[in-house]
Amino acid sequence: MKEGARISTIPTRDDGRPTRRDVLTAGLGGLGLAALGLGGLASKQLVAQPLVYDLPTPAPPDVALALALAPTPACVDQPATDPSEEGPFYAPNTPLKTDFRRPGHRGRELVLRGRVLDVRCRPIPGAVIDLWQADEDALYDNIDYGYRGHQFTGPGGEFEVSTVFPKGYVILGMARSPHIHVKAQGARTKLLTTQIFFPEDAESHARDPRFNPRLVADLRQTASGPPVATFDFVLEDA
Repeated sequence: MKEGARISTIPTRDDGRPTRRDVLTAGLGGLGLAALGLGGLASKQLVAQPLVYDLPTPAPPDVALALALAPTPACVDQPATDPSEEGPFYAPNTPLKTDFRRPGHRGRELVLRGRVLDVRCRPIPGAVIDLWQADEDALYDNIDYGYRGHQFTGPGGEFEVSTVFPKGYVILGMARSPHIHVKAQGARTKLLTTQIFFPEDAESHARDPRFNPRLVADLRQTASGPPVATFDFVLEDA
């Protein structure tokens, strides 16, 4: 894939600021990016696009009830996951896949997993979860669908994707902490559009006006294999 086929942002140094080389490299592409970003602020960021994937037929009430989690004091009723802006780089019709990694990538690998639940803590099987992110070079790919795709949750509302940690960037003068965009919807729920952040990026969170501490995933190292980030999405009833 040609580099020009991807939408570039300005990656940050370790201290979060773009280097001189980064700024010069962005060069002419900055004008086009600014126009694209402003268009996104006026459209996509204000009005989230709907999912285009067909949702499965909802299970009968008795089957859905059988899938409910055992009620506990912490899992009887819980608030819906906070929404967050869609941003200008969403693609509405991505491939069905659970592995975003490119062959030969240079990123730090990550497994993102969790469940999709309703506000009564019941898992939602067959929900669509659509994810997209910048890659290890702080680029969004809207041509070959790199680091983006959708899947359907399993019987217990579970999902899992293999990817790499996204890189933070600066766009239109605004610093963005590393994050993954998400859209999720069940057959009987409203559409949720949100973002996931990571606890190890605390310094960059302070520079990101879009950061929300309630959207930070639980990140754990594993004895073998990549770190695992866990986040459960709670959807409101339609």
